[in-house]
Formats: sequence, C-alpha cells, structure tokens
Amino acid sequence: MTSPEIATAIQEGYNTAVFAVGSNEQHGPVLTVNTDTILGDVLALRVSEKLENALKYPTINFGCSEHHMMFPGTITLRKETLHLILKDYVSSLVRHSFKRIVILPSHGGNFGPLNDVVDDLMIENPGVKIVAYTDLMGFVEYLNSTSKLLCVSPEESGVHAGESEVSMMMFANPEGVRVEKIEEGKGYVGVFDENATKRIFESGIKGLGPIGVLGDPSKSSSEHWKAYIESLTSAIVEFINTQ
Repeated sequence: MTSPEIATAIQEGYNTAVFAVGSNEQHGPVLTVNTDTILGDVLALRVSEKLENALKYPTINFGCSEHHMMFPGTITLRKETLHLILKDYVSSLVRHSFKRIVILPSHGGNFGPLNDVVDDLMIENPGVKIVAYTDLMGFVEYLNSTSKLLCVSPEESGVHAGESEVSMMMFANPEGVRVEKIEEGKGYVGVFDENATKRIFESGIKGLGPIGVLGDPSKSSSEHWKAYIESLTSAIVEFINTQ
C-alpha cells in the first residue's frame, strides 16, 4: 500500500495493526534461513484478514537466535535490541492513530523476550491495546493437534524444520525448500516439552539435534500447509478477541 492508501484506510476505521516477529537463522539442510520470517508473514496476513479493520504490517526479520549461532547463516539480536526495535515499531504505529496492535512471534526464541517487554509497551502507549501472543507451548500444541489429524506424529511434525514447517514452506515459498535434502533432514524426534525448551536455550539447539532440526520432514506435503496455518490462525484470532 502507498502512504495515502494507508491514511485512507485509517480514516475508514482500520485501527488494528498486525505484525510478526521472525528471524534469520539456520533451519537444517532443507529450509532456508529466512523461514520464520516468511511463515510469520503468512500467519500475520491470515490473522489480519480474519480480524475486523486490520492491516498487516512488515515482519521483523531478525530475532533472538543465540541458541542457533553454532550454525552459519544465523543472525541474532540481543534481547535488549529486540525490545528497542519493538518499542520504536509500536510507537510509530501509535503515532499514526492505530488503537490496537497485535504482535505475533513466529520464532521460538522470540516468545520470551516479547513477553518481557509487553508491560513496557502498554505503559509507554496508554490508551492503545497491545496484544502479544507469548504462549510458546500453546503454539506448539496447536501444531501437534493438527499433525495428528494428518497422521503425522507430534515428534515428526516437530517445532523447527520438521514436517510442519517444511509443509508450510512448500506453500509459502517453494524455492526455500530443498526437497532433495529431505531424507537428510531428520533431526530430534523425542518429546518437546518445557525441559527440552530449557535445554535448547541453555546449551543451544545442538543439545537436542546435531543438525539443528527438531522433527522429521519426510512426511511433508504441500497439501498439509492449509491445515497448519488455519489451525494457528483460528486459535490466535480467538485469543486476540478475548483480550
């Protein structure tokens, strides 16, 4: 949209802005490093389409990815840097008269840092509703419940470069999927719970998967993407509407 088009939309009542917080980090041998940013774009667009009077804004394409830095291609921000970016981003939207701002992390390492800054965002922007989805394990559960319907185990679906992310990327950005490498893409297929999450953030993702993958992409299909995206979108929109 052009600036005048955005101004017109705001005047017509589009008072909600939605944006995702992605990353640029390794996703094993199958997916490109911009995966979380691309999927964040798709998710934020779907959410904005289902909300009333909402505009989708650009995804932040860097995040807190220290736990992936042992793999080339990863770029990480300090938590404090991400906080400052979020504050400036939200402040800019508020100055253009948006009354509700929805922030959606599409990378696991951003859920905690986003949760840590939400109160500051609310204090600094009185009168504006800040809605941030910060439930990482809830996000994972939505993926897992959908994978079961697709006859894919939660362990295969995974949470990082497994079946679910590869399936979604087959739709969102086919050029970002190295299909010929799928057989080499099987990573950690154990239980992913809070203990596993703690281990990753403390010692890096290699503590669970030596190739940087959590899941098994062998059952990936471009036909699965819609089920995953729609499940996440519906759950997030329901969450937003209850805030």
